[in-house]
Amino acid sequence: MKKIFITFGFLLVFYSITYAQTTAPFNVEGTWKVVGGEFLSPTPLPKSIAKQLTAYKELFFNSVFIFNSDHGFNFDIAIDEIKIQHGHWKYNADFNRYQIQEWADKDKDNSFLMFISVKREGDKTFFVLPTGDDLPKEFLIKLEVVKLME
Repeated sequence: MKKIFITFGFLLVFYSITYAQTTAPFNVEGTWKVVGGEFLSPTPLPKSIAKQLTAYKELFFNSVFIFNSDHGFNFDIAIDEIKIQHGHWKYNADFNRYQIQEWADKDKDNSFLMFISVKREGDKTFFVLPTGDDLPKEFLIKLEVVKLME
């Protein structure tokens, strides 16, 4: 009987720790500058595509993600087509990612401009974004970001 209580106690503690880790989102509030990045692909890329992606990746360097405390969102980047002003961000615990949408659509769950997952590796923070419709869906953009002092 004692073993059952010990096992149950261990499982309860383990579940509590695991649940807390998966439901507590990373605090993204603030201004984040891109300082590096890479494309992630499950298969080797042809050289022509790799060259295009390298040029595309360079455009992300020095871009800035702004997550305001009122859930306002801005993405300042050299590519006007993907620049976002007056956006809205919210955390989706089911997918463990941040969903970016137009401010006017903030109360809707079917209109999104961008999805951002946050990964921590040691003392580094990365924003991981799916690529656009022009690349296979298994490609991801992994951007190393640093939080700017405010």
